[in-house]
Parts: sequence; C-alpha cells; structure tokens
Amino acid sequence: MEIEIRAKIENLTNLKKKLINLGATLGTQRRQFDVIYKKKGEEGTDQGPGSYILRIRDSDKGKFLTFKALTERRGVWEEYELKIDNVKEAKKILEKIGFIKALTLTKERTPGKLDEFNFNLDNIKELGSYIEVELIDDDGRKAQEKIKQLLFKLGISENQLERRGYPEIIFEAQGMRFNGQK
Repeated sequence: MEIEIRAKIENLTNLKKKLINLGATLGTQRRQFDVIYKKKGEEGTDQGPGSYILRIRDSDKGKFLTFKALTERRGVWEEYELKIDNVKEAKKILEKIGFIKALTLTKERTPGKLDEFNFNLDNIKELGSYIEVELIDDDGRKAQEKIKQLLFKLGISENQLERRGYPEIIFEAQGMRFNGQK
C-alpha cells in the first residue's frame, strides 16, 4: 500500500536545505496537471472507506490514469495506475461511463529520495506549499510513524501534518465530509 503524509510548509527553500543536509537527493522540478473525476451524482456526497476517485495526470513524466480508494486509515490509499497515451480520449471515456470532472490541481513538484522515503516538494496553485512523504508498506500504522519521525526531524510540528490527500483537503473545504477513517 501507498502510505503518505503531507505537511503545510511556509518556506520550501529552507526545507530543501535541511533535506540535502540529511543526504537527500533531489530530482528536477516538473509540472503536473491532475484532473480528478468522481462518479456523477456522488460529487458532493460523504466519503468513506471504499470511496474512490479516478485521476488523469498529465506531467513531464508521462500521462497516467489512476484509481485511488480510501481505506479505513487516513493517508493509506489503495492505488492502481496505468500509463495512457491520449488524455483527451481518456477524458471522453470517463465522461461517457458516468464520471464528471470534480476538480483540477496544478502542481510544481520537485521529487526526492532520502533513505527508504520518497518525497515531493510541492507548490500547489490551489493550496500553497507542502512536502509529501511516501512509503510503500503493508503496515500502514508503522509506516505513518516512520514518516512522522522524519518530518519531526526536519523541524515540522504535529499541527503542520496532514494525512488527507490534496483533493480531500479541497473537497472538505467545499463542505464534503469524510467518515469512517482513523
């Protein structure tokens, strides 16, 4: 499973320096455009374990269709992804089978790696600056604790931590509720 925790950041430049001092490697900054789709009629309904979104991502790294489902634990996603060639046709297919565009995210993203952690330094047009740290593990609780320890080591406080995904943050700001997650 993919386990992620994000943290709202005031100064990405300072955080980047701390990561490099710990031995992190940084990739090249790239742009990503994510279009999030939800089943028509479910766009404003409460969400919980098993609820899902479909995402079309168009980035310098490629074009992808992703299925992301909520689990019982916030920040732990069931995720499947495949590369696509034609974003326009993929959008048409989703719309024809009953999905509608729920939101768009525009990111400037710098990927990185530190030991077993993958991370992204994100500047999101719709939300501001974040660090997103990810581990792939079968034990979501243990992985979340490891991620939190890394973030604390970087000087990030508990109140900056965010287990919700970027779409979830925006959906909740629009009044959608997420139930049944720990």
